Amino acid sequence: MAPRARRSEFNSRVTIYEPAAAGAVDPASATSPSTTPLKRTRVTRSTASSPAAGSSTAATAKEEDEEDEKKPVKVAKKATTPRKPKPFQEKLDKAHPEPKRWREQYEAIRKQRETIVAPVDTMGCEQGGRDRDEAPTNEKDNRLSILVSLMLSSQTKDPVTHQATMNLRQGLRGGLSLEGLLNATVDEIDALICKVGFHATKAANLAKLAVRLRDLHDGDVPSDLPSLLAINGVGPKMSILYLQAIGINAGIGVDTHVHRISNRLGWHKPATNTPEQTRLNLESWLPKELHPKINLMLVGFGQKICLPVGPRCDLCSLASASPLLCPSAKKVAPRKEKLKKEQSPKIEIEIEGEIKPSVEDTPSAAEMVQAVQKVEVEVKEEEGGSVVVKEEQVLSSVKAEVASPVKHRLGW
Repeated sequence: MAPRARRSEFNSRVTIYEPAAAGAVDPASATSPSTTPLKRTRVTRSTASSPAAGSSTAATAKEEDEEDEKKPVKVAKKATTPRKPKPFQEKLDKAHPEPKRWREQYEAIRKQRETIVAPVDTMGCEQGGRDRDEAPTNEKDNRLSILVSLMLSSQTKDPVTHQATMNLRQGLRGGLSLEGLLNATVDEIDALICKVGFHATKAANLAKLAVRLRDLHDGDVPSDLPSLLAINGVGPKMSILYLQAIGINAGIGVDTHVHRISNRLGWHKPATNTPEQTRLNLESWLPKELHPKINLMLVGFGQKICLPVGPRCDLCSLASASPLLCPSAKKVAPRKEKLKKEQSPKIEIEIEGEIKPSVEDTPSAAEMVQAVQKVEVEVKEEEGGSVVVKEEQVLSSVKAEVASPVKHRLGW
């Protein structure tokens, strides 16, 4: 007995063939029972309604299966996992050889650095967003401020980092403390640090930092290198600089300035490509007592003298030494510093007194005219360092009331 065919309730293009009823026995199947299983075949709506649907069912189903195989299969994305920190290498297997004349180079930079005031001196991360003369009120919050400032400092200049840290101190409810970070949302933190580089990522890292310190470190910043490296957004440089700020000598914090200047001085053979390679080389031969000092010294030197682009070799003591102390020194003509308008000197003159006006200038008997003498000073820089000052007096009149003494303050 032939199987019964019916159309699927869910798809009109599919015809389902079912075996005959249990009571009905097919004569052909009684003598030779068939072991071939029944198949469900896809057919089109037009062929399913026509009498010849059975003959074209197999061919149509095969074509549709081939089309389905050609369609690209969408693979479900795997859940992202937190990025694992790179393993921290403490030291080289074989120490880097000590560079020749490095002590002379170091001493020359140290002496010149004493005469330079760089942004890192007044707005460094170790200040935690405070003024240089402002003492911390709470040591626990001070340690947190230093770490937060270091986390904000990557790919950001010191003045911008300092201002962003000050914004957190003044803008968070409870100040820059563990409670202040825990009570703030990521968007609120992001709005306060929006001027630093990669501020959205750093805002999320600060929120995670507060939770981690609360849950794992009793609300305080850890003082060991492995625990610091496990914090999101904290690398070897930040960890080492933080430990140095609290009085622990854990190595050399290498940033872009230390990496650039040490290579220009020829301290690495061959030249290093990453700050981590620079750190390992320097720590292998530089005396340990100089590890906490070299970062601040070279960073300030790189901000004012050994610039990334257009280094001031004309002002560098290493380039003018005899014999030459810097192998990368370039012969450049001394630059003439142009006197900008905003940098021109301002002169303020205060004149008190009364001068009787003429009849035509007097609008009424209750008013008088005050004569104000204005001195215009023009400063010109001549060759050889001489300065020429030109003065010109201009007399102008201003109306004022007689009842009050007049005090004019002029500034330009």
